[in-house]
Amino acid sequence: MVQRKAKKKLIAALAVVGALVLIIAIVAVVKSKSSTDSSASTQTSQKDTPEARNESETTDMPQVTKPAETTTEPSIDPATLAIVAIEPVSLAVSYLKGVGGFDFEVLRTSSGTKYIQFSSTKLAGTKCTDDIGQFASIIESPSSDESATLTKTTIVDGTTYGLSLADETCTNDSDLLKQYQDAFSGPFSQLKKM
Repeated sequence: MVQRKAKKKLIAALAVVGALVLIIAIVAVVKSKSSTDSSASTQTSQKDTPEARNESETTDMPQVTKPAETTTEPSIDPATLAIVAIEPVSLAVSYLKGVGGFDFEVLRTSSGTKYIQFSSTKLAGTKCTDDIGQFASIIESPSSDESATLTKTTIVDGTTYGLSLADETCTNDSDLLKQYQDAFSGPFSQLKKM
């Protein structure tokens, strides 16, 4: 009789342990799937503007993300674009018409990476010493460290170019900074070799 009770207790204990292992496995799979879905959505979303999302609509249903191959950037009307030729690096950079004047300069990092720095005196602020109103940079063949600061990348004739947008720390007019950055960020995929 004592052996039967001990055997029943052992079977009950094994059943409880088995159930716990099963529950832990299910939770691990669900969390793994959840983190995979959230990383996929982070990688495929390139633009987060009011046109791309409707904040007034909320839903409790999980969002389904499309694979990266099927997502496309919205087409931009060529009539709204202007092009600036950057001869030292043989690039034609497209931007949206309507932003004021700007300057550019081709520079090199200490490691030798070429980049184009765009600035406007309208954006120069008084918060930082010697602020020139930089709003964006295009980096040619960015290193892995430089890639961490990029907003977008595109490949032109086998060369990778990255767009880096300046922080609003120095400017006195963050709305104007955003206009300049949007003007260059939107058509960045239109970058061409001359």
